[in-house]
Amino acid sequence: MENRHKSLEARLNAHREILIQLAAALMQQGKEIDAAMFAPDGDLAVLDQEEDPGVVPGEAYAEQAQTAAELRSILEAASQRAAAMKR
Repeated sequence: MENRHKSLEARLNAHREILIQLAAALMQQGKEIDAAMFAPDGDLAVLDQEEDPGVVPGEAYAEQAQTAAELRSILEAASQRAAAMKR
């Protein structure tokens, strides 16, 4: 099972790297890319339609928050890479 997890992690990292490079290339060409492109309100929808996470965020809110954080992380990495490519 450990091998399977490492394989999955490697595949996800490869996909993340491809997304960063594609976004960086678009940014270098002057294209605007931000999280708002992926959701109308600038953030992802909560899966169970629960808008207020309350004191202890539920599973759906936690997953949505993690997804939004990863999306912002990818776009930030792409922005930094695009800036480095211009130098």
